[in-house]
Amino acid sequence: MRVRWLVGALCLAGLAACESGADPLGPGGPGNGPDPVPPPVDLSRVWATSTAAAQGFDPDLLKAAFAEAEGAVPNLRSLVVVRNGRLVREAYFGGMHRDSAFALRSVTKTVTALLVGLAADRGLLAPDDLMRDRLSHPSLRAEHDAIRVRDLLTMTSGMQWSDEENFNPWVRSGRPVGYVLDLTVVAAPGQRFIYNTGGSHLLAMMVENAVGGSALEFAERELLGPLGIENKRWPVMQDSVIVGAAALALRPRDAAKVGQFLLQGGRSGSRQIVSPAWAEAQIGRLVALGDIDFVLRDAGYGYQTWSDRQGGGDDVSAFVMWGYGGQFVWVVPNRQLVVVAQTHWRGIGDRNFEQAGQVADRVVRSVIEAARPIRR
Repeated sequence: MRVRWLVGALCLAGLAACESGADPLGPGGPGNGPDPVPPPVDLSRVWATSTAAAQGFDPDLLKAAFAEAEGAVPNLRSLVVVRNGRLVREAYFGGMHRDSAFALRSVTKTVTALLVGLAADRGLLAPDDLMRDRLSHPSLRAEHDAIRVRDLLTMTSGMQWSDEENFNPWVRSGRPVGYVLDLTVVAAPGQRFIYNTGGSHLLAMMVENAVGGSALEFAERELLGPLGIENKRWPVMQDSVIVGAAALALRPRDAAKVGQFLLQGGRSGSRQIVSPAWAEAQIGRLVALGDIDFVLRDAGYGYQTWSDRQGGGDDVSAFVMWGYGGQFVWVVPNRQLVVVAQTHWRGIGDRNFEQAGQVADRVVRSVIEAARPIRR
């Protein structure tokens, strides 16, 4: 996702503390849940299906949301809704079908952060490790000495970046690590949120270094395979490391599994794949950001994942994986709800935020409005 308004490096009043055990999203308001939490579903299996009514939707509202979705966003290509771990409804547009793997753009960052978490859980690296201790490269210099893995995860490394100015030159540079490190450090670590796609690739390189082998093979063995995700594309950059920031392609049903996985605290069925503490930090509000265009309201950022205190309706929080042009995995814990929306994004240029806002407001939120609270 190319974040235009963050090019100038948003200064923060302060960063929220990364406190273990804290509620990562905050409570819902009066009458807003939370819904009962069902047992974790086994994500290695095909989705079980259910009806809208059985899972607490207003069936007419959900049907209307799907009927209006394509007209609201002509570039919409998929819409998938999961509630209580059951696939409730899906639709595909523009010649796409349920086995089409879509390039998720910056949703990739959330998956890369999960790989960092898997490595951290195994003691191979830690969020407080210094970047230079996990990334040996000739472009490292004294300005980088205080940057930690945590700072890259939360986009607060202080390194200069603008997706609009740097993304394409970075891709063409042939130096995916060196290009990022050569840019100016403009803030002390932890002091300023600067959306940094190149920094996300540094995380993928750190995973590769930590596991002593292919980050892609590590992902397949430790994460994607256990989640039953086989139909995918994850290209590598010129350094032969998976693009940690913006290139993973998944089927919409499988993108929903990533959302459900984090909703279940890093668990699939009886198996804890990534630690609950890591999952909590990943979806937590570690950086407070405010509103972001017409997409997120009262937003925050955790480990490569957005949060939105109004993302499930008034006073109901959501966590959000957001990619360029309106690729979304939108999760509302109070409703046990996962919504995946994917679009055609090539060639949209300056309409990136406009299209993303349309998807968020006229597609995702219409689905959320159909999800009635379920009382105990």
